[in-house]
Amino acid sequence: MKVGDLVRWAQATLPVTEEQRGGIIIDGPREGFQGTQKCSSYAVHWFAHEETMWHNDHNLELVSENR
Repeated sequence: MKVGDLVRWAQATLPVTEEQRGGIIIDGPREGFQGTQKCSSYAVHWFAHEETMWHNDHNLELVSENR
């Protein structure tokens, strides 16, 4: 994933919410750790909420890749 890619929340167990409409990656990757595992996180601007939050890559699903 990279800046400009369109993403949605990857967890299918969530109820249908505005986040599932998607968002766009605006910053990242930022390398870090979740416990002892290395992970990357990205700043995603969610369209429906007009809010930007950082999420680990395993929580995001790529919808459309920016070329």
